[in-house]
Amino acid sequence: MKHRKTLAVVLLAVLTLCVAPVSAQKLKNKQKEKRFEPVVKQRIEEYAGRYVGMEDYYLEVAAATGADGQLAIVSHEGGLQATLQNIRLDGARLTATRVYRDGTTKDFAATFVNRILNGDVRFGIMVENLGVKFEGLTLNNIFYRLDTKN
Repeated sequence: MKHRKTLAVVLLAVLTLCVAPVSAQKLKNKQKEKRFEPVVKQRIEEYAGRYVGMEDYYLEVAAATGADGQLAIVSHEGGLQATLQNIRLDGARLTATRVYRDGTTKDFAATFVNRILNGDVRFGIMVENLGVKFEGLTLNNIFYRLDTKN
């Protein structure tokens, strides 16, 4: 009988030790919401503005008011600058050809989106396949937010 009481006390002590750290810890239940939703604007002029990515990466988007209603876009990629040609806007999807000052070309693909981050909504453009080297990482897709200060 004495052994049963000792065993019961030991088991109770072990259970208390196992449970105590969990209840003593502050359990943080942080849920971070981050998603991107494509956005289609009603008028081409609504896309105009300066879109800021990271450091020296930004896009200058101008909307032509002429009959063709085209976008004119200049991409600043670190120390490089490219003018986008053959621009095609299909819904929220933007494709073009980047033409650099030295004449070299690269494909350009992006989507106009709302970035939702913990309830904060920012309009911008998600540029794909950049291959930017940053602090030992290669970033392929970068969100450029619309700079509302300009």
